[in-house]
Amino acid sequence: MNSHLKLLYWLALLDGIALLLLVFVAVPIKYQFDWPYAVKVLGPTHGVLFISLTLTMLSAVAKKLIRPGLGALVFVAALIPLGAFYADYRLKKAVTQA
Repeated sequence: MNSHLKLLYWLALLDGIALLLLVFVAVPIKYQFDWPYAVKVLGPTHGVLFISLTLTMLSAVAKKLIRPGLGALVFVAALIPLGAFYADYRLKKAVTQA
């Protein structure tokens, strides 16, 4: 597997985990227990991972390592909780078939 694609795969996975933790753990803790510190940590972490994922995906599309349609799928899936795991599956499938 190309190192650029490996990085894209791992960024998608980590971004998906960070989004799930933010939405299903940190935000409920913030509003149920009035403890905003988890959101203050996970919010920027997810933001950095999302931006890194987007830039890496755009770079992979520009280098023709992945199709533009797959790049769009990765981007849209990163916006949806659990979507990143589907994107990971599709990335891995596309890389092993190539």
